[in-house]
Amino acid sequence: MHTSMRTQTLILVCLVGLIPASVPGYASPPAGIQAQQVDVDELFRRALRLGREGRFDEARRICLSILEQAPEYHDVRVYLGRLHLWQHEYDAGRRELQAVLTQVPDHSDALNAMIDAELWSDHSDAALEYCNRGLAYHPENQDFLWKRTRILYLREDYHAAADTLRRLLSISPEHAEGLRMERLIQSSVRLLEFSQTYRLDLLDRKTQDPQPWHFFSLDAAYYAGFGPLIGRVNYASRDYGAGRTDGTQFELDSYPVFSQRFYAYLNAGYSSDAIFPRYRLGGELYANLPKAFELSAGLRYLQFEDARVFIYTGTLGKYHKDWWFSFRPSFSSDTVGSGVSGLLWVRRYFRSSDEYIGLLAGFGNSPIELNFLEDIARYSSYQIGLEFKKPLSGVILLRGHVRYEREEYQPDVFGNRFVLYFRFEERIYRKY
Repeated sequence: MHTSMRTQTLILVCLVGLIPASVPGYASPPAGIQAQQVDVDELFRRALRLGREGRFDEARRICLSILEQAPEYHDVRVYLGRLHLWQHEYDAGRRELQAVLTQVPDHSDALNAMIDAELWSDHSDAALEYCNRGLAYHPENQDFLWKRTRILYLREDYHAAADTLRRLLSISPEHAEGLRMERLIQSSVRLLEFSQTYRLDLLDRKTQDPQPWHFFSLDAAYYAGFGPLIGRVNYASRDYGAGRTDGTQFELDSYPVFSQRFYAYLNAGYSSDAIFPRYRLGGELYANLPKAFELSAGLRYLQFEDARVFIYTGTLGKYHKDWWFSFRPSFSSDTVGSGVSGLLWVRRYFRSSDEYIGLLAGFGNSPIELNFLEDIARYSSYQIGLEFKKPLSGVILLRGHVRYEREEYQPDVFGNRFVLYFRFEERIYRKY
């Protein structure tokens, strides 16, 4: 009899030990409330559903009832704090969150919510302190890194913001908001940039005997508060088999930034030499979309001596981890006819957006560089190439590509073209 009771007791103890320690998706209540676990977890799920529906008061009442049974259920108390914050009751929210942090100083959800409490109540100093505290416990937490970057950027501490953002992008290279912020920080920190470009075209054509074509460009960019403003002088020298033709062109570019989501490209140019278009105008609006997508739509207008060319274009891009994919279709029309083109880029980024290697491929009549009528007016082409960008020092970068083109430059007459392109960039930064 006594042996049987002891056996039953032992079996009961073993069965209790097999009760699951947690419900998937939620942290377990403390060990002292295991008997109530199923009930409080179900109540917590109900509170979460009500919160998502905007029924904050009902969700709050359920959280309070849970905490009466399980006062150490910290996830519930953090959620209760957030419910107060969403109703702009910042002091009440802080009290609940601080109660958790007093017992668990490294509780990441409580620290994250406390950062929001201070940000939403316009206490950026306190928010930054909680970011630093959170990163001391969790140095790779993406929420803490992102919010610290935002705070430092708003305080115009661009160098510290850039340092924090580099840490974030090294952990999550496809972080969409971080990539958008990177452009804003670069525009804010950079003061001047000087660039020199050289392009060499080597042609193999049956009906012509062209010499190598040369293209030079000098750029000077000023990074104003609204975005970079770029002045450019281009020089080209081309020989089509009957003597060399050269000329100079002047351009002005701008990339105004409207917000983290929208920015634009604007271009205007003039040349008195027939090798270039006499006038050129361009504009394109870019949108950074959720899930690291980007979209743009724009127009280029080129007026030559004997032709006017309209090119309607855009991009669809996607960031995925260390990779960037982009497709640019183009639809061109001029006094001779019309054409359709497409260009595809695939890039693999490394430590930053200033270091990558890539593959490019395209088809159609529109070239990558829209400068010369004989390139735009060709009947068709297929091209493939490799590109790269590499910092040579903290302020000097080298960018380039090499590509091969198979082009139909006369009806049913094809030729080969090899293009080498190099660009040196030197940057001058503001002092803070």
